[in-house]
Amino acid sequence: MATESNLPSTLLDVRNLKTYFYLDEGEVRAVDDVTVRIDRGKVLGVVGESGCGKSVLARSIMRIVRPPGRTIDGEIIYYQPTGEDGGYEEIDLQQLPQDGERMRRIRGADITMVFQEPMVSFSPVHTVGDQIVEGILLHQDVSKEDAREIAADTLRKVGIPNPDQRIDAYPFNLSGGMRQRAMIAMALSSNPTLLIADEPTTALDVTTQAQILELMASLQRELGMAMMLITHNLGVVAQMAEEIIVMYLGKIVERADTATLFRDPKHPYTQELLKSIPQMRRERQTNRLTAISGTVPPPFIRPPGCPFHPRCPQAMPGVCDVVEPQTLRMGENHTVRCLLYDDEAKAVAVGANIDTQDGQD
Repeated sequence: MATESNLPSTLLDVRNLKTYFYLDEGEVRAVDDVTVRIDRGKVLGVVGESGCGKSVLARSIMRIVRPPGRTIDGEIIYYQPTGEDGGYEEIDLQQLPQDGERMRRIRGADITMVFQEPMVSFSPVHTVGDQIVEGILLHQDVSKEDAREIAADTLRKVGIPNPDQRIDAYPFNLSGGMRQRAMIAMALSSNPTLLIADEPTTALDVTTQAQILELMASLQRELGMAMMLITHNLGVVAQMAEEIIVMYLGKIVERADTATLFRDPKHPYTQELLKSIPQMRRERQTNRLTAISGTVPPPFIRPPGCPFHPRCPQAMPGVCDVVEPQTLRMGENHTVRCLLYDDEAKAVAVGANIDTQDGQD
C-alpha cells in the first residue's frame, strides 16, 4: 500500500466539468464548468438549493449519469495509489468507458456513494446482507463466507444492533435510520478513499439525523477517508467540513474554507443562505424566518448575465443582467463568481451601455 507521505495531498481534481441534459424543452446545464479539488482525508461540503446541480456533480464523478444526461467536457483526475513503492497514477475517470471494467473497479471500491433515499437505492427483493456481500465479492478477493463476515462487521461498525441477524433482513424490515446505516455500511465495506454522501439524512427525524451525522464524522476520522458531503443544511457543513463550495444553477458561485465562508461570505447568494439559518434566541422571535426572494428559474431558461441577478438584492442594472461573472480570487483559499468585485467587467458594461444610448440618440 502506498504511504501517505509519497502521495499528493489532492485525491480528486475535477476540472471544467460540464454535464448537460438534452430534453424536449431545451438544454439543461446541470453542471456547468465546475472546477473543484478534494483533498485526502478532508471533508468537502457542497451546498445550494434544490436543482443547483449538487447531485448531478456527484453522479458525474461516479460516472453514473444516464441519458438524456451526458458529461460533454472536463476532466476528473483521480490520484490512485499503485502499490507498496509509494507511487500513484493519475487517472482521468472521464476518459474511461462508463461501464468499463476499470471504472467499475474504482466505482464502489475506491470511490463510493451514500444515496439520498436508501429505500429506493436498495433492491427490495434481496436481503441487505446479500447486497453488501455482492459488492465485497466484486471488489475484494475473498470467499463468500469471509465476505459475509466483513459485511456483518461493517454493519456492527455503523451501529446496527444484532448484525448477525439483521444481515438477513430485507430493506423493508428496517427503519429509515437502520436503512441509512446499512447504506453507509455498503459504501464502507470496501474501505474507500472517497465517500460521496448525497443528503444522507433526508427524510429522517431530527434525532436520527444527529446520530447518522455523528456516525459519519467519526468513521471519516477513524478511516482517514475523504468525504464529499452534499446537503441543504449549512449547520451540518459548518460542523463537519473543512471546505465548502456553494452552487447555483450548475455553477460554483463561491468556494472557501469553512471559517472564512461563515465569517466573510462574498457572494450575495451565500449571504442570503446564511441569513436563512434559524437563530436560537432566548427572547421571543416575532419576525418571520428570512427567505431568499424569488425562485430558482427553470433550468432550461437561464437568465442572461449572472444567473442569480433576478433574485439578488445587490444586482446592478445594466451590469449583472448583461455580463456573465468569472471566478475571482478573494484570498488564499477563497474564490467567488460575482460582478460586485470585478471592476473591469463593470467598466466594460457601463461603457457598452453608454455607447448604446449614444447610438439611440
